[in-house]
Amino acid sequence: MITMVRRTVQARPADENGTLARGGYMELSYDPACPYEVRLAETGSDAGEVVFARDLLLDALDGNPAGEGRVRARLRRFRGARHSMLELAVPAADGGDLIFAICDDAVAEFVRDTTDLVPAGDEWRHVDVDAAVAGLLGQAA
Repeated sequence: MITMVRRTVQARPADENGTLARGGYMELSYDPACPYEVRLAETGSDAGEVVFARDLLLDALDGNPAGEGRVRARLRRFRGARHSMLELAVPAADGGDLIFAICDDAVAEFVRDTTDLVPAGDEWRHVDVDAAVAGLLGQAA
């Protein structure tokens, strides 16, 4: 039985100048039934969630800035941090961006666990095409 991958990570808010604030925790999750996507969710009762491509994390961890749309990621050195961290910019409710710094080792471990379940490039093998087509046809009606 294939299970979901979940990892709680410290996500420190940051500004464009690279200054880190005290942070809380967020959860990264991956469901092999939706093999192209990763979810990042706040913890708590009013938890928000953003969904983005797993490839974004793979590219950013390889040292390439990733994402051209609403979610972007890159490795970056922040003030006060001992090593580079993953900077993740996600949409805010006001239309701007929220920037979080997440330990790159924690993200790399999460990504490694996801690729153990579904190797990069093999996502298409895990998509239920019949269900996707039925969903599209149902929405078009």
